[in-house]
Amino acid sequence: MTAPSITGTREKNLLLALGFCGLDVLLMTGAAWYSDSLAILSDLLKESTDFLAVLASFLTILAMRRGPGHRFGYGIGKLENLVSLFIGLVMVGCSLFLLTQVINHFHHPVPTRGTLPGIVIFAAYALIGFGIWARNRWILRHQHSPIIESQARLWFSKACFDAFMATALILELLFRGQPWSFYLDPLASLLGVAFMLHAAYAISSSSVDDLMDAALGETTQLQILNQLVRHIDDYERLHKVRSRRSGSHIFIEVFLELDPNLRMVEAQTRINRLRHAIAETIPGAEVSILLHAP
Repeated sequence: MTAPSITGTREKNLLLALGFCGLDVLLMTGAAWYSDSLAILSDLLKESTDFLAVLASFLTILAMRRGPGHRFGYGIGKLENLVSLFIGLVMVGCSLFLLTQVINHFHHPVPTRGTLPGIVIFAAYALIGFGIWARNRWILRHQHSPIIESQARLWFSKACFDAFMATALILELLFRGQPWSFYLDPLASLLGVAFMLHAAYAISSSSVDDLMDAALGETTQLQILNQLVRHIDDYERLHKVRSRRSGSHIFIEVFLELDPNLRMVEAQTRINRLRHAIAETIPGAEVSILLHAP
């Protein structure tokens, strides 16, 4: 699959997620108005921040389509990482709010009413969330993207959260009147907090690594070395290889020493051959072959 088709798929996937998030906010607003459930009210606030996070991701993708300006020729890809960090912070804020509500509910347990619409919405969006998560994972198998990775984690945590909430509300509805059932609502919220904090940590840690311009992974480095060995007759000596990732972009610099007696045309042919070989092995990589003086 070519890079442009992946980019288009990435935008469509974010637009689809944005639509589902917006619809979820509207539905949960009605459910929260109809019910006095802490789980439904807290989910409404969580979905609102999720909607803002997905919207920010979509606008970032649109900004990157316009291409880098003269001031950020190499750093536009890091905009994805910054947005991913923002998503992580949003999830931490949601988790802290839910945690305070859970503690208060444990101190003052009360039964809930009017939860049936919320149960239906939670169950439906659990299925939708797992579906969008699976689609994001498919995209990541073809092209690395911090935004899509953060969206995959976000939707997985959302789907698990909705599934736990639906289960808790169903059990509370079935065993209404039992004192122990009053604690199902905050327990489900507590599990949701754990999922969100874990996802926020994973998003932030991976984004910080990319912002620090870390070298590519060992597997990718071996792919570069494999091509250098295959074309060992095209150069005299290999001096060093530098690689880094900026968002979804990969930059590879290979410093080579060529035969000084080669004609310019032959030298350029060898450089192009090696550059194309590495670029085909690592899709989406921008490969530079730099000559090193003996």
